[in-house]
This record gives sequence, structure tokens and C-alpha cells, in this order.
Amino acid sequence: MFNEPTFGIQKPVAVGVDVGYSSTKYAFMRDGEVSTGSFPSISVRSPQTALTAGMEGIGVREADLRIDLEGGETFMVDTLDSEVVSTSTTRSENDDFATTEEYRTLVLAALVKCGFRNIDLLTLGLPFHTFHAYAPLLIKKFRGVHSFGHGTFTINDVAVLPQPLGSYAYLRATAPDAFVNGTSCAVIDSGWGTTDTFVSSASFKIDRQRCGGLPGGAALVLREIASRLQANFKGRFTNIDRIDRAIAQGTPLYHNGEQIDLKPYLQDALHVTIPVCRSVLTTLRTTEDLTVFAAGGAGHYYLSTLRDVLGCKVKLLDQPRFTNAVGFLLAGQSACKARS
Repeated sequence: MFNEPTFGIQKPVAVGVDVGYSSTKYAFMRDGEVSTGSFPSISVRSPQTALTAGMEGIGVREADLRIDLEGGETFMVDTLDSEVVSTSTTRSENDDFATTEEYRTLVLAALVKCGFRNIDLLTLGLPFHTFHAYAPLLIKKFRGVHSFGHGTFTINDVAVLPQPLGSYAYLRATAPDAFVNGTSCAVIDSGWGTTDTFVSSASFKIDRQRCGGLPGGAALVLREIASRLQANFKGRFTNIDRIDRAIAQGTPLYHNGEQIDLKPYLQDALHVTIPVCRSVLTTLRTTEDLTVFAAGGAGHYYLSTLRDVLGCKVKLLDQPRFTNAVGFLLAGQSACKARS
């Protein structure tokens, strides 16, 4: 009896990774569903000492993911989003962050979390003001074969997009009715340290004269809150990640054994968003022909001021922390389909 041969067609694998100063977000497709995850953007060089070896022996956890780079350097990445960032941790907020080994290990850690060994297209993002400087470098760095202690990962191609383009791609795919006839969409993406503005029509005609990026994100607001707390309470308020987490979860901040309600401090600190939002309006020039959306992990900090300064309705996208990563995934899938 002759059996007809069967052939399985492997669908192209696309992955979107959004490495921000605060957290690394990733998105991929699993069984037809979009899956997302995130972890703090903290990667620490880990010299193997007698102390760390001894602690590992009794189960003390330094971080859950070890990345071994060529040349013998080892980095530790904690991919548990529930972990509180240590006060002793120094977070990178420099423009050249994308060129560092720390950035590289965060992308590699995201690949481990996604679970794909062979990736047809990896899509990354950069803020507008660093995009032209570092996009070619990232493409060259991540295209190819990577081995870092977790098996071999092959990335056939890499795309790098301006970060708010991810939210725009997410918007086009999930809310096509947002594109009202005769108007363009503006996406204002506020992250940890930057705010980017992107304007495009429904047909994807980008209005380059109304796109741009500038410093100013969650960290600006959180440091102002910390300054105000410092004036009213004893002790230091250097760990602004704890402040951010308490606000996001709607819980008091536990500080030196007491609970602090952050709501009044947040309201008093929002004045620092006014200059940033005014710069956004300068970039947009006018909102008369725009439908405006806010995105990014700091979108909720800037939403009310954007509405006041722009003088129009501004809608916060659902799950704003993940819209860039999901948009990168969707854009990557579209590119893969176009090539096949």
C-alpha cells in the first residue's frame, strides 16, 4: 500500500522585543494567540566568587537567568516581573544604552523567554532621537547565530523601528475604526526616559514633519514625587521603581515601616509633565486633523496633561506597556507574509 507523503509547512516565526530603560517587553504568537511578557531592564555582570558559589550551594538566588557571552563575560538577568528592583541597582538611562552588552543580554533573555530557537524576523525598537544612530548596529549585532548558555538561537533577519511605530501597528490591527475618514492618527509614546510622537494616515503615509522624540517620561515624574516625599518623611527615596510599582498597583508605598498614600504626591508632581506636553504640541503643530492616542508605560502619567495642553480628546491604549512589543510582532508577521 502506497501512502502519500505529507509535508508540514512551518509558519514564519516573528518576535517583537521592546527594550526600555525600565523594562523589557516581548511578544510572540503561540497557538494563534498573542503572548506577552516583561521583566526589569537590569542585567548585571556576575563575577563568580567564593561567596556567590557558596550562596548558590544553599539555594540563594542571584537571578534566574544566566547569560554567558563569548570572551568569558557572564551577566545575570532576573526575568521575574514580580521581583522588586533592588535599591542598590543602578539603571542605565544613557542614549547609548542600545550599544551596551547589558542591552544585548536583555534581548537574549527575551529570546529565551519566548522559547523559539529559529526566528525568521526579530523586530526591535529605538526612541526617535537614537534611531538613526543605532538601528544599523542592532541589525548587524542580532542577525545570525547566538549561543550564550541556553542552546543555539538563529535569527534570520532583524528589523528596527522607531518605538511609537509599534503602538501604531498595534492600533491599526486592533482598532481600525480609530482611523476616522479625513484624519490621521497621532501616537504619543511615553516611556521611562523619553516621549516620542508619531503621526500617520490610515494608509500608512507618515507625516515626518510631525514626528519626533524628546527626553521626559516616567522617571521625570517619579523623581519629582521622590523629592516631595523626601521633604516630608525621614529616610531616602532613591528607589523610584518602588514608587512606580506602588502607583501602578494602587497600593501605599511602604517606607521605613510606615504606609504612605502616594495619590496626593502624584497629583502635585504632574506639573513636570507640562513642558514635555507643550513640546509634543510644538511637534504636532495642531490637533485639528488628528485622532490622538497615548501609549507607553508612562502614558498614564502624561494623559491628563496631554488632554489639557493639546486641547482635545486623548485616549490611552489598552495595555499601554505592551503595545510597542505587540506592534513589533504584528509588523514582523506582516513582513514575513509579504516575503513568502
